[in-house]
Amino acid sequence: MNFGVTFTNNSDVVTLDSEFARLVVLDKGTWNGSGSGVSVSFSKAVTTAEPPLVFVRPNQSNTLCFCVVRGSAGAWTGFSFVGIVGQATSGKWCSAAFQSEPTATFGFRIWDENSKLLFDSGTPCAQFTRTITSWTYLGSSSTGQGTSRLSWTASSSLSSGDYMLLNNIAMDVAGGTSGQGNIYAVWQYSNDRLVIQAVGVDLQTSLYLPVVFAKPIS
Repeated sequence: MNFGVTFTNNSDVVTLDSEFARLVVLDKGTWNGSGSGVSVSFSKAVTTAEPPLVFVRPNQSNTLCFCVVRGSAGAWTGFSFVGIVGQATSGKWCSAAFQSEPTATFGFRIWDENSKLLFDSGTPCAQFTRTITSWTYLGSSSTGQGTSRLSWTASSSLSSGDYMLLNNIAMDVAGGTSGQGNIYAVWQYSNDRLVIQAVGVDLQTSLYLPVVFAKPIS
């Protein structure tokens, strides 16, 4: 950056500048529902070309699967997921994007050289906190429906208050010659761990799915 403004913290790490947008919280809320399905609508459509990043934190041990960020480019309207039938579910969520909005009546704003708004002091941000990329394979079991359920976990506590990125859980995991497997994210507060499961046919025992966590910052 040849000109503009840069802010650094006590460790000399750049936290804000006039060249790059930060991850901004666009919307947030709570959900209450059952395992048969949870559907959440944003308070207004998100107009980014790519889907917003949706982060969730269940209040109790839960399974999240068949996750979807609803809408289309320029008009993302919400998200949904399915749990375990008969299992109550509730929690907190927020949606975020690298896109600021002019919300503050008084405060501070930064634009880039193309007049794109990068920062508004009235818009809260989200901070990435950790990513799980290394998994321990727990084994496989039959679903009784011609598919197998493979499970993995990692040493990463759920007690920090982080929110999990739902977008990655909405992806399938590649299988062998027979197709792909559906991803399940199992929050186990009793064991203080996250378990990732894949249900499908001819799935490999190695998992390369990154699971990302973040926190809203007021």
